[in-house]
Amino acid sequence: MRVTLFILAMIWGVAVQAVTVSDLYRVSVPVQDQTSQSRADAVTAAFHKVLVKVSGTRETLDNALLADHEKRAESYISSLRYERQQDSGELRLEVSFMPAPLQKLLGQSGAPVWGASRPLTALWLVEDSGQGRTPVSLANELWGTAVSSAMNERGVPVLFPAWDLDDEMALPLVRLWGLFEEDISRAAVRYSADGYLAGRILSIGDGLSFAGYSQYGEEYIPLQFSATSIEELASMLADHLAETLSDRYAVVALPSELAAGGHVIRVAGVDGFTDYRRLLDYLSEHVAIRGVRVLSLQGSEITLSIDTLNSWAQAWDVLALDRKLQETEEADSYVWLP
Repeated sequence: MRVTLFILAMIWGVAVQAVTVSDLYRVSVPVQDQTSQSRADAVTAAFHKVLVKVSGTRETLDNALLADHEKRAESYISSLRYERQQDSGELRLEVSFMPAPLQKLLGQSGAPVWGASRPLTALWLVEDSGQGRTPVSLANELWGTAVSSAMNERGVPVLFPAWDLDDEMALPLVRLWGLFEEDISRAAVRYSADGYLAGRILSIGDGLSFAGYSQYGEEYIPLQFSATSIEELASMLADHLAETLSDRYAVVALPSELAAGGHVIRVAGVDGFTDYRRLLDYLSEHVAIRGVRVLSLQGSEITLSIDTLNSWAQAWDVLALDRKLQETEEADSYVWLP
């Protein structure tokens, strides 16, 4: 099966940060055949998947205004193609949607929009299959395919530790199995991810039992899942990450008369026209911002009025992921880092 990987096998010394999800508006769905009815059904299914992927939450499917647009789903499509899976022979329809119209639709319906810049999560997982404990990694084809497929479907970038000698010394499997938080946190420092998910997986009969937690800064969320297959458990983990992270980083647009727009900021480090143009383009195209107005330009410092979709505090949470603007000690003062 051809799967677009969001999984990164990291090695020592590689700095990582929030990841730009490149195929956020492309989804693949199974299709019975190439008849018009089968295609129509597959397009509806693809429309549902992309709404969840872009918004970050399955609650979007309960939005009545979005449901009214199902019959017009094809008007949001930029391209589609059929693809036969080499291993299974399954026929699938790959559908690419147009970002701007889809974002506008989500905004008009009051649904969240989660931008393409998304937090990177490290996965510290260990499995006990009854024949010993092993770390879950890309080296295990079953787990690698299942996890990458599930994370891709929700647009969640993740990485697996290298599990080389450094990792094994920093976090012995017995400590990971015991979910010793201090040990896992120390081992995670090696990987500059935005957060991590740790857990142990136990095979029980024909099922799987998962216990663990996710950690982002001070936010600790305990997790307990039961699943009947690797694919189901991978989907549960992806759902948890997507729903948790989108709740923080997805933007819900307020009506223009209620939005906290017009927030004034100063940005230093704008050296020349190229930096000036890149900064304005970056801010203007960002999912959290309605518009940008230049108030003044003095030397390498520019003063801007930012019209945000919600509050500046929420907009900054999203912008900070890209690390293109750096806060200074002064309020509303930043440095441009192109």
